[in-house]
Amino acid sequence: MKHHLDTFYSVERFAKHDDLKHELLKLLDVAEYTDQVSLDTETNISKTDWNHCRNFNTRKWVAYLWKDLMNHVLEQYKSCGYNYFTVSELWFQQYYENSEHGWHVHADNFTNVYYVELPNSTPKTKIISPWDQSTVIELDVKEGDTVFFPSFVMHKAPLNKSTERKTIVSWNAGVDIPDQKYGEINKNASI
Repeated sequence: MKHHLDTFYSVERFAKHDDLKHELLKLLDVAEYTDQVSLDTETNISKTDWNHCRNFNTRKWVAYLWKDLMNHVLEQYKSCGYNYFTVSELWFQQYYENSEHGWHVHADNFTNVYYVELPNSTPKTKIISPWDQSTVIELDVKEGDTVFFPSFVMHKAPLNKSTERKTIVSWNAGVDIPDQKYGEINKNASI
């Protein structure tokens, strides 16, 4: 029997975006990267450092962005009831004309995206409703936003038909709530 369990996604404006964007893009321009192309899926990512996603220590762009972005993300998670999270992987992706990332899911509890560059002519992330696995939702995001949603939700970066570049930073995060909070919830539960 299938039961309904509500889930959500969260979109917030990163207040330091305008201050950090220019220097971040300069650091991404010189960062070590590869392209990522898959012949069996709709995946053709122009630039990514996915191969270094667990290296938090030597990538200059990560050191530049980390503190401000993670402080923002902590507040975003807190607004959804999570006071603690861990990041297992962090990487950037750039999409030039005719590039895309086909339908996929991530690891951990939540998938996260920071839209560093999102010109109006470039496509927004699309997700598939987990209730029917067929309803496609285009996220209402703009440049400078961060979004997170459950990692089991299928999503994609649609084909960029524009000549303008789209740049995102993505990460996988796990969350935890202290047992004490569960105890408060369970204390009033009846069997």
